[in-house]
Amino acid sequence: MSPSTPVPPIAEGAGFHALTASAFELYAACLREGRPPEDASPDSLDRLVALGMLVESEDEPGRLVPVNPRLAEARLGVTWRTAALQLLEQAGDLSEALAPLISEFQESTAPIKDSDPLVHLRGKALISACVDDAVSRCTRELITAQPGGGRPATTLSAVSASVRAALFRGVSVRTLYQHTAWHAGPTRDFVEEMTRLGARVRTLDEFFERLIIVDRRTAFLPASPDRSTAVMVQDPAVVGFLADVFDRNWQRATEFTGRRTPERSVEITGQLQQQIVRGLIGGESDAAIAKRIGLSQRSYASHLARMKEELGVDTRFQLGYTLAKSGAA
Repeated sequence: MSPSTPVPPIAEGAGFHALTASAFELYAACLREGRPPEDASPDSLDRLVALGMLVESEDEPGRLVPVNPRLAEARLGVTWRTAALQLLEQAGDLSEALAPLISEFQESTAPIKDSDPLVHLRGKALISACVDDAVSRCTRELITAQPGGGRPATTLSAVSASVRAALFRGVSVRTLYQHTAWHAGPTRDFVEEMTRLGARVRTLDEFFERLIIVDRRTAFLPASPDRSTAVMVQDPAVVGFLADVFDRNWQRATEFTGRRTPERSVEITGQLQQQIVRGLIGGESDAAIAKRIGLSQRSYASHLARMKEELGVDTRFQLGYTLAKSGAA
């Protein structure tokens, strides 16, 4: 391989130091000169040494010399395969060790689920555990409402496995987002993947509260603004009412597959702007309008600034007055 040949960096893995372009160049220089140049990058040296591609000379202690990469590959391959087998054994041991605790958890929560139509859950860890347990038992239908626009990539990554598992079990999955999810890259990618597997997703132009309903038997609702407490509902009448509210919203929502056309983007943006206009004319605060349409304060401020510029006004009051006078709502 010529030193000038571009080589893409190798992805990091467990215990593996990625070979950057400068590391490749340094290795090529070592092959030409028999040793690293004096101005060699310490980081590149460390990466090559860690991989075993530079080793100390037997004839001249303290001097690093290049070795055949195949030797490094063979050495690391054996080490990693051995480690992989050990990890598989540990995974089996972990499953066996946790089995009694899993049984204990199921026994301790079953009486609550069977007898209490309304249970207050305190702490996000407990909420997540109860939701995860309910979703893992879902057999027919999982419906969720997720307000606030796009969701963080870390959150989407965490829920991806459970949603995928539900779909593979043949569960019907429906999710409602707000229109602002159309402008969130990680959420669009997540939705595209899930819809490809069979989930259905739609968006609304207004605020709604977070909701999870499992098999139309168990529902989860937030019980505080910071969502650190929640209510688990198993009363059939209440769960049925919540499911009906979801279905009504679903009927008037816009289909969302993760992909967007220029025409649909214009349509969604127009609907969001109409919501802002109604809020301004109605005298709502900026914070209330931003929450209702699922925008961050910064994004909302940008929308507001563009509207002021388009109408040639300077203040929020002037904007609301101009919009009301023009009958924009």
